[in-house]
Amino acid sequence: MSAEIPVAARATSVWTKSRWLKIPYRSFRFDVRYADGREEQVESLDKVLQGASYPADAWSTRKGAEKACPKEGTGAWVDYPYGRPL
Repeated sequence: MSAEIPVAARATSVWTKSRWLKIPYRSFRFDVRYADGREEQVESLDKVLQGASYPADAWSTRKGAEKACPKEGTGAWVDYPYGRPL
C-alpha cells in the first residue's frame, strides 16, 4: 500500500441482512480518489486515510461520505480531511 493519502472519498450504500436476526441493515463501501485522478475501491477506509495517525481527519471524512450517501446507491465525493461535499 502506498503512503499517499487520497484527496476525496465516496460512500456506496449497501443493504445486507443480519446473519442471526434476519433484519436488513445499511452498510457502506468506500471509493477514494487521489490527486493524480486515480480512483480505487478500498476495503478499509481507515487504513487508507491513516486513521491511526490522523483519527479526526479519517472520522470526519468517513462520516461526511456516509452523510452524503442516499439510502440506496452511490453518494457524492467529499474532500479529505473535512468531509465536505465537492
